[in-house]
Amino acid sequence: MGDDRDRSLVLSAFQLKLIAVAAMLADHIAWAFVPLDSAAGQLLHIVGRITAPVMCYFLAEGFFHTRDLKKYLVRMFLFSLASGAAFSYFEWGGRFRYGGMGMIYTLFLGLLAITVWLKTSWPVAIKEGILLLLCLLSLEGDWPVAGVLWPWYFAVYRGWPNRQFRAFAIVAAIDVLYYLLSAWAAWPAMWWTQLCQAGVFLAIPLLKRYDGTLGGPRKGKWFFYLFYPAHLLALGWIRSLL
Repeated sequence: MGDDRDRSLVLSAFQLKLIAVAAMLADHIAWAFVPLDSAAGQLLHIVGRITAPVMCYFLAEGFFHTRDLKKYLVRMFLFSLASGAAFSYFEWGGRFRYGGMGMIYTLFLGLLAITVWLKTSWPVAIKEGILLLLCLLSLEGDWPVAGVLWPWYFAVYRGWPNRQFRAFAIVAAIDVLYYLLSAWAAWPAMWWTQLCQAGVFLAIPLLKRYDGTLGGPRKGKWFFYLFYPAHLLALGWIRSLL
């Protein structure tokens, strides 16, 4: 029997990553130029929340599809350093501060978590301790903790999409609640500005449309690696001129 699915409703990895990149650009434009408490700011940030879950999902997929895991780890490590510098420039004009390593750094830690869990025969207690350590180290990056646990869950529950998205949703709900409570504690009148964090749940219907294919040009992965630091540097530079 043929595939009766409506092909307009499925998306390749390349298409999903392009959506994530567009969402990330909208999000960072908002952080740079649009007030958080404005309708436009909230809308752009809601859209922007799509990016991290999609990238976490395909980080886990990359673990299973890579031909050389060591090269994958080295590549992520090197790009985490370059992207950390770009993130710091975008956020604070180059002055490194706490939590200034960016998203690629957190994804690198997520890849380490998957590698330790699935590629070693160490006792579970040791693996759990390393997972906890990686979550703590992620506090220096963007999307801390969630950016480690999401790809880890996507990898551990690969082949069981219901379990993947259930685990994702639980971590996402805790993350959103944390931001809301933190905002309430810091400035009660503006707690609602963190409601945009709930945009992460929009990633679920998108990822459910993934058809399992790569799509796009063969070397397309380099575009995504390079776009992250490049657009941060460009936006940071434009903001410095205004």
